Amino acid sequence: MKVAVITGAGSGIGEATARRFAADGYALVLADLRTDRLSELAKDLGAVIAATDVSDEAQVAELVARAVSEYGQLDCMINNAGILGAVGPIGKMPAADFKKTLAIMTDGVFYGTKHASNAMGDSGVILNTASIAGIAGWSNHSYTAAKHAVVGLTRSAACELAPRNIRVNAVAPGNVVTQITIGLYGTPEAARDRALSRNPLPHVCTPEDIAGTFAFLAGNDGRGITGQVLVVDSGLSALPVPAEYHIRTSGFVS
Repeated sequence: MKVAVITGAGSGIGEATARRFAADGYALVLADLRTDRLSELAKDLGAVIAATDVSDEAQVAELVARAVSEYGQLDCMINNAGILGAVGPIGKMPAADFKKTLAIMTDGVFYGTKHASNAMGDSGVILNTASIAGIAGWSNHSYTAAKHAVVGLTRSAACELAPRNIRVNAVAPGNVVTQITIGLYGTPEAARDRALSRNPLPHVCTPEDIAGTFAFLAGNDGRGITGQVLVVDSGLSALPVPAEYHIRTSGFVS
């Protein structure tokens, strides 16, 4: 049996990941700021739940310790908790709002990585939820800054922990329909339509798509992968030029 801790497990990507890892045979400790979001999920999956504010290091340390006390080990830590955070023009963004965003989105990943690495023995997997905002300026300033930091921390932690056979990777979703994107666009349908209008592939990535990528990275098929950021975005960040651009009369332009 393997043991995984998943933060931000109450909805969206976190919930889908919990369901996938349970199906793959993991014992789970599920964390969210509000445990009412976790209660039914925990009943379905036979999981342990913990109310956790990931911006508080003591609570993250307690979360990791809970997994070890319940199951005797920790094999996989998934640092997924997040918010959209501070939005608006940079010239008008309150510094306190910017710092609060990073406290949840970046500090939380640092605390999870720190305490998980201390709890793991000679092997383990740490997985972080990044974003295409972590490789380009695809979102609001605070979110973009936080996700860039997650990408950097993923790579540096992977370098340090590789000799202990602890792999550290991140997944960078694009336009996934979750509570965050629904909050941006108003309804699930509006969020989906917006994604379809931008994605080169005629596919809107789902929370289950991201969960499957996490499962791949955590499993034996991903045993040779560390320090990487796997982008799952239907081509949004890699294929910015629409196909129509290339459909023109053949010729040579000098």
